[in-house]
Amino acid sequence: MDRRLAMAAALPLIALLAGPAAAQGTMKTSRLSAMVAYAAVAAAVETCAKQNQPVTAVVLDPGGAQQAFLRGDGAGIHTVEMADYKAYTALSFRTDGIDLVERAKTRPVPAAIGKLPRLVLAQGGVLIKAGDEIVGVIGVSGARGNNIDTQCARAGVDKIKDQLK
Repeated sequence: MDRRLAMAAALPLIALLAGPAAAQGTMKTSRLSAMVAYAAVAAAVETCAKQNQPVTAVVLDPGGAQQAFLRGDGAGIHTVEMADYKAYTALSFRTDGIDLVERAKTRPVPAAIGKLPRLVLAQGGVLIKAGDEIVGVIGVSGARGNNIDTQCARAGVDKIKDQLK
C-alpha cells in the first residue's frame, strides 16, 4: 500500500518532468496558406491556357496532402491524378521532376518508382520553398511536349514567390 501512495505522489512530478521533453518531441513546419496555394495553381493553369495547353494543377502540403487543385478547361480526366503524382514524386525525392528525368538518362531510375503508388518518373512537379524549407509542391499535367508542364508549374511558383518569405 505504501508503494502505491509513493507512486501516486510521484505522478505529478513525472508529468512535470515529461512536459519539456514532450515539447522537444514536436517540430514546427511551415506550409502555404490556402489562398497562396490557390494562387499558384491558378497561375500555372492560366500560363498553360495562354499557350493552348489545357492542364490540371495541384499543390500538396509538405506532408503530401492536397491543398489546392484546379482542372483547367478542356484538361483530360487523366491529368487530375497525374498532376498529383508528379507533385508527390517531387516531394518524395525532394527534387523537381524534370531533374529526376534528367538524372534517369545517365543513372538507374529509383527503385521505388513503379513499385509504390503515386510515384511517376515525369517532368511537371516543382518544389515550393521558403529559403531551404519545402513548404509545398506543385504538379502540372496535360501539356503536350517540351517540358511545358514544368514551365507552367514554375510560373505558379513565380506568382507566389514574394509571399514565401
